[in-house]
Amino acid sequence: MLPIRWSLLSEYFSLLLLIIICTHYFGYEWNTAFTGRRKLFLCCLVSAMGSIILNIITVFTISIPGCIPLWLAVFFNSSYFLFTLITCSLFAWFFFSLTLEHVYDKHCMSRAKAALGGISVLSVLIVFINLFTGLLFYFDDAQVYQRGPLNRLVYAFPLAEMVLLFLCYRKNRSSVSDSMVFVMRFLPPIILLLCVAQILFPDFLLNGALSSIVSLILYISFLTHSNDRDNLTGIRNRDNFMTEMGLRIAGHQQTHIILVSLMSFADVNLRYGHDFGNAVLYELARYLDRLYPDGRAFRTSNMNFVLTLPWVSQEQADMQLETVRKRMEQPWVLGDKSCCLSFCMVDMHCEAAESDTVGSLVERLEFALVQAKETHSVVRYNQELGRKLWQQKDLIEIMQRSIKEHRFSVWYQPIYCCHRDIFCSAEALLRLNDYNGVPISPEVFIPLAEGSGLIDDLTWLVMEDACKLLSSGQVPELESISINLSLQQFLDPNLPACFQKYLTAYQVDPSRIKVEITERFLLHNAAHAQQQFAALSAIGIELYMDDFGTGYSNLSSVLDYPFNFIKVDRSLVQHAPEDQRANLMLSTLASLFHSLDKRLIMEGVETQAQAEYMKRCGADMIQGFYYARPMPEKQLIRFFSEQNPK
Repeated sequence: MLPIRWSLLSEYFSLLLLIIICTHYFGYEWNTAFTGRRKLFLCCLVSAMGSIILNIITVFTISIPGCIPLWLAVFFNSSYFLFTLITCSLFAWFFFSLTLEHVYDKHCMSRAKAALGGISVLSVLIVFINLFTGLLFYFDDAQVYQRGPLNRLVYAFPLAEMVLLFLCYRKNRSSVSDSMVFVMRFLPPIILLLCVAQILFPDFLLNGALSSIVSLILYISFLTHSNDRDNLTGIRNRDNFMTEMGLRIAGHQQTHIILVSLMSFADVNLRYGHDFGNAVLYELARYLDRLYPDGRAFRTSNMNFVLTLPWVSQEQADMQLETVRKRMEQPWVLGDKSCCLSFCMVDMHCEAAESDTVGSLVERLEFALVQAKETHSVVRYNQELGRKLWQQKDLIEIMQRSIKEHRFSVWYQPIYCCHRDIFCSAEALLRLNDYNGVPISPEVFIPLAEGSGLIDDLTWLVMEDACKLLSSGQVPELESISINLSLQQFLDPNLPACFQKYLTAYQVDPSRIKVEITERFLLHNAAHAQQQFAALSAIGIELYMDDFGTGYSNLSSVLDYPFNFIKVDRSLVQHAPEDQRANLMLSTLASLFHSLDKRLIMEGVETQAQAEYMKRCGADMIQGFYYARPMPEKQLIRFFSEQNPK
């Protein structure tokens, strides 16, 4: 019988394609974290190339009977069958790992591992039996290769693996990633097309083509560096975290989430350099990623790292949290340098209820992180914190509706001028009631408005109301109104133009509007602050430094920025005149600021004794409950007409 003739063109092309994938993998992806997924894919590539090389060798030996010893021809052919079956099993295992990647329940994975192990053992056994029976192949007396009666049996093994994979995919569909869904939809038709082509053109060997196409699709879909990895640390990024948690929630899988947020990390970069800082971030990421075999680490922002783990029990969650916390408290040593990191943490049990979404999960995490940053501690998201979050959301909704329905009101607190013994100014303050008429404290809704982006609307609401009042002529004694500026407006390059728009619309002299700014805004961007101050001063608007005496305040800001008035915070005023140290500080500040041509406003004056002392120590203006509480516009008009009689 004549030897069988096959074309190796497809095998050559397939081997070249696999070499290109390997070259790209080692050339561009080698610095990426060498995870279990990447190790398994590398095994698939090596096995596929080995299978193709053995196929090429066997075809040459089959085409020229007797060119090599019979035992060597049998060895090469047996090795080819074995490599082909093992390659199929490796690819099947890779597919199973991708399909079940986001499934914490390991029963399906255990069954898949057992099934693939059984098929692999059976493959080895059949190849071994073939040496004595010729069931798969044999060589006749002329040393010509002949197919055995069970030669097509080798196709049954990959088919069985595909059926198992499909059943596993269907069972866990809700937790399968979009990339894997894409592969499962388009790869089977490609495989079917290649099988049909192999039947129609039996002289062309397409086994290698199948391996190379599968490898290419997998590499593009799952293993390119930019797909799901953080460039600096190599661990998964925020997009991957969102995708993973979406799949966990869809699969109703309970997850333990530990969020680590670094604080004041700029100090590390400043002291040790950015290279050392980057190395610390890398080491932290690797520590979290390798801490638990079933854990996954993510870098969700510059200084936020998340570790997800399967939820087992509260006791185990507590142990995991304590392990991470203790490590974070220890120094990070790299070479001859070491540093301790300032951090806070969030601990959360994601129960994956039907009403959960990725958005709501991230919202809870971010809310808990705000609490953790305020206390520099570990915060566990619990029912109490959940109630606070819902209250906050309700308040944001009330504010959004109140802006549309014009429910916010502007009240004014009169300011007393000591030298003229009259009330000449006022501070504009926002007030809001809920829909039951209960007042909501500005200390509650103002920070929330700043965090939710609503403060812009509120600031210009106050500005417009103040301009209306000043232009109405109803309070001729009211010479000026001061308004508070938020950080969002302060950073807006269009800020001066916005002020000018309202001043022009209501024909208000710019000198009658004062802008109050706290020093913490200046710390954000000093150069930008100078530009904004210069632009506001050019319009004619005077500037107040608000809350002088708090933790942010320092005298250098008074020298560096063109403040016309300094508002001394109530924390310095409340102890006068009983506390001699407070008296000394206030009198010294008054003398210093007056020598710098700054005027002084004392806030929070509540008693006659305080008021009298503020006058004696040199205050230019006094603001506080002793003289007047904040009041609505109509009451303000009556107040000025009564307190400043003509």
